[in-house]
Amino acid sequence: MKVVVETPRYSFVKYQKGRREFISPLPNLFTYGYVKGTKADDGVEEDAVVLDGRHNPGEEVSVKKVGVVRVIDDGLKDDKTITSTTGNITALDRLKIGVFFTVYMGYKKLRHLILERRISDCRYLGFKH
Repeated sequence: MKVVVETPRYSFVKYQKGRREFISPLPNLFTYGYVKGTKADDGVEEDAVVLDGRHNPGEEVSVKKVGVVRVIDDGLKDDKTITSTTGNITALDRLKIGVFFTVYMGYKKLRHLILERRISDCRYLGFKH
């Protein structure tokens, strides 16, 4: 499968479709993009995380699926396909995924509260291998 990179690893700026979505309080621990040629439940391409390497925006990376992160984002299911160029995932990768998405979804909930003055349902539900 191919992932098209939107946000490189260690970036604080989250991009979607080439435009800046927001600035994160913590750097992305992984490269973030979408699975080319797919559609998710929300009608856009399926979100993807690449565990290994740092890749540039617009780059197409050949990867293998190693799992799925289950999240609720603003009340909607918004799962992320977890990938690796090698097809491997370590216990440390799983730990980083759990910590990152727990903090990230908490940040999104706080962001909605502060900027939009509303309570939103943003949660990390776990990792499925």
